[in-house]
This record gives sequence, structure tokens and C-alpha cells, in this order.
Amino acid sequence: MKPENVLIVEDDAALGALVCDLLSDAGYRPVTIADHALIGAAVEHWQPRCVILDGELNPDGETRTWSDAAAIRRAHPTLPVLMFTADGAAGAEAEAGTSRRSRDAQFTGIVTKPFVVEEFVATVKSAVDGPAMVEQAESERPEVTNQVITVFPDVGRLASDWPATDRLEVIVHELRGPLTVIRGQVQRARRHIGQDPVKERESIDIALAQTDRMAQLITDLVDHSRLAANGLSLKVVTFDLASAVVEAIGRHEYAASPRISVERPLGTVRVLGDAVRIAQILDNLLSNAVKYSGPADPIGVVLTVDQGEAQVRIADHGVGVPEDERDLLFTPFYRTSRTLNVPGTGLGLHISKRLTERHGGRLWLEATSNAGSVFAFALPVASDESARADS
Repeated sequence: MKPENVLIVEDDAALGALVCDLLSDAGYRPVTIADHALIGAAVEHWQPRCVILDGELNPDGETRTWSDAAAIRRAHPTLPVLMFTADGAAGAEAEAGTSRRSRDAQFTGIVTKPFVVEEFVATVKSAVDGPAMVEQAESERPEVTNQVITVFPDVGRLASDWPATDRLEVIVHELRGPLTVIRGQVQRARRHIGQDPVKERESIDIALAQTDRMAQLITDLVDHSRLAANGLSLKVVTFDLASAVVEAIGRHEYAASPRISVERPLGTVRVLGDAVRIAQILDNLLSNAVKYSGPADPIGVVLTVDQGEAQVRIADHGVGVPEDERDLLFTPFYRTSRTLNVPGTGLGLHISKRLTERHGGRLWLEATSNAGSVFAFALPVASDESARADS
């Protein structure tokens, strides 16, 4: 008997992967998409027995959950749709079914984030085993294999001018993502203790990676808040930027064969600033270069000194920045349409730019195309008097 297809609409890749693993373990064939515009086509092609529908935030802060569910209901009246949400109020509204939009959506069930694995699987099973769309003849159904199908195309972009309350919704959504994955993977690991050591270790490793992701999100949010309130203090000393660049590259060189090259002047390049915060800027730019480039693509780092400035350029082979989005690139919470499928808050570049400016420097996008981008930042070179004072 062929496994039943279950369609998951989820733009968080890590969370989508967790749901796929849980559904595969339960005997289903998961199909994951991130673009809500593809829901109709995915339903027609894959003929799922259930849809798990996450909410995509519109520029006005409203979620597409309700309208997407209503559209599915109109096209496929008997196809069960589960709401997959971190919004307790939305879940309660859907469960009550008294509002107009909840009546239009007619959710079969609600899965809240974070969830209990057994309850999640039971909810999906109940939806699949309950009323479903009329079966088509086998000859009319698409040919499929038992593999997990995942499609993560571009999914639009966040507006840069959302009200603060709507930005809070984005923050909560981003924090609940890794929290849901952590809880789900720990539960999955517990189910495999003593039975499947490979899956047990895999789940623990994923959970640990998500704790790092969550810690970074929290750090970014705290830094953003302090910068906005002008409450971020700097421990200013004179240090060697050339050494800082080399050390940062070492933190991001993961492959067996080195992929990050560096060009730098002979000797030291002394700058005046907070060495920890400058390392944060380097880490953010290098992390982006690694994250958005292919696994074997080279990354180039060049340090130069020009007219009293120490300039660092980091060239990647990533996705580039669309021309009409470049002016918004350093806006807080902004993420380009080409990077929304990668987890993050859109704060890293904004924080790095603000930190550079606090040091009397500047940070900018120097070049970009479909073949990659070059980000650069500059800091004033320390005067001889500053260097002597710190020595």
C-alpha cells in the first residue's frame, strides 16, 4: 500500500525538516513547500490526504493562514487542513469556529508550536483517516516515490516599515521556530533511545544546532534594542585588525579543504575600537558569505589600508541582492526575497552597520549580482598616540 501524501506549507527549513521526519516515521510521504502561492498547484499535483498550513505574514502584519485555508476549501471541500501556528489566539479562534474567517477556513484541527510529537502525529492521523477528498483512479494520480519532496522557492519579502507590534509578531515567530524544532527533536530522540542510535544522535545534534540558532537570535534582538536606545557600551582599545580577520576566518573555515582566502598587508593594521564587537561584525559578514554561497564556492577576504582607513572586503558567490531591494538591505528586520528560506531575523547587517558607525567607520554593499556580492566595512586607523596610550 502506497504511503499517503501530506502537504506541509512551512517557510522555516529546519521546522519543515522536523515535520518531514516525524511524518516519514509515521508512514506518510511528506511534501514540503514554502511559497504559499504554490499551494493550489501542489494540491493538484500531489493529491495530498491532508494539508498542514503554517501562516505567512503579509506586509500589513496579517497572516495568510485564513485566506489560504478558505481557498483550499473552495477548491477541495473535503480535503482536511490543519492549522500549524504559534499564535494561541488564532488557534482558539479556529477551534471555536464562530468568526467568519474561521467558518470559511473550516480547519480540521490545530497544531500549536511547540507541540508534543505524539499529539501531532495523532492529529495528522485523525485528519487523514477522517473525511478526505474523493480518491482518483490510480492512473490519474501522479507517479511518486517514497522519498521526501521538498520545495523551497523564493517566498516574497518582509516590508521594512511594519508597525512595532507587527515586528514583534515576526520576532515571536522566529523564536518559536527553533524552540519548536528543539522540543520536537528531543521528543523524537527520546522515542529512539535504545532502539535506533543513529536517529537518536541525529535528533540530538539538530536540537543542539537549534539552541545555537535561538541564542544568536536572542543576542541579535538584545543588541538591536541596546543600539536603538543608545545603550550599547564599547570597550575601546587599540588592536591589530589583521589578526582579528585571520582569527575570524578560522572560526568559519569548516571544510577539509580551505575555501576562504585572505589578502592582507605585511605587519599589523592597528585600529581603535572594541575588539569583541569588531569580531562580531566580521563573524556576521563571513557567516552570511558561507551561508548563502554554495558549499564548494570560494570566499575572498581582502584587508587594505587607504587614506587613514582600514578596509575589509568579503566577496562571496551567493544569491546576490535584487536591484530594487538594495536600499532596504540594512533596514532592521528586512530580508531580501532571495534569503527568506534561511532562518534569521534580518538584524545582522543592520547591527553590523550600526556597530561600525559607532566606531566612526562605515559598512556598505560594494557590488552584487546573480554571481555573488561584495560587502565592505572601514575603520579609522589608530593614531600613533592612541597606540602608545594602549601599549
